[in-house]
Amino acid sequence: MNSPIEDFSNEQINAVQSIVNMRFREEVELQLGDSEVQLDPDKLELDICPVIFWTARDCNFLVIRSGEEAFRAQFFYHPHKQFNTRQKVFNTIEDCVHAVLREQADHEREEKMAADKAVEPDSNQRTSD
Repeated sequence: MNSPIEDFSNEQINAVQSIVNMRFREEVELQLGDSEVQLDPDKLELDICPVIFWTARDCNFLVIRSGEEAFRAQFFYHPHKQFNTRQKVFNTIEDCVHAVLREQADHEREEKMAADKAVEPDSNQRTSD
């Protein structure tokens, strides 16, 4: 394993806290930790990366610091069903957090629309008289 990447700065943590609280309109508890991440898909080697984790509306969010100015993010409802952002790496933590929140909101909206559509009656069916 490679040596750990530098931890998040207080300014970065505060920026995440502000963005997340604004999005969910409440104080959301952030948790700091480390995770083993395969940064290079061509190598089996894992790197220890600092992470910020939070849960809101039954969804889990993870921001990973993968370099000096490199950030990745995921959201998931269950460990076996994880979603990455469309853009793999961000240069600022703010862009990374905004992207993961936007993509989770889009996913939530799409899931609700699919569920609503599944329960709509078929307008082509005839009713019996």
